[in-house]
Amino acid sequence: MKKKLFYVVDLELQHVDGEIEETTGNKTVRVYDMENNVPVIFCTLDLVNTQSSEEEIQEYLDDNGYGDEMFEFVEL
Repeated sequence: MKKKLFYVVDLELQHVDGEIEETTGNKTVRVYDMENNVPVIFCTLDLVNTQSSEEEIQEYLDDNGYGDEMFEFVEL
C-alpha cells in the first residue's frame, strides 16, 4: 500500500511598480505527512518553476533513505 504525502506549492512573487505582482520563477514546495490526522511538515524544497514538484519530491525521498518505499503524492 502506498503511503500518501501531501504537498502545497507556493510561487514566489515580487512587486513591480508598487501594485503589480509577478512571479520570480521560483517556488517553495512544502510536503506534509499525516500523523493522527494532523498534518506534519515532512520537508520543504526550494525549486524553480520549471522543475516538476513530484519528481523533485521523489528525488528528495530517494536521496534521504526513502527510495524503497512507495508514495502517492497529493497536491493540496
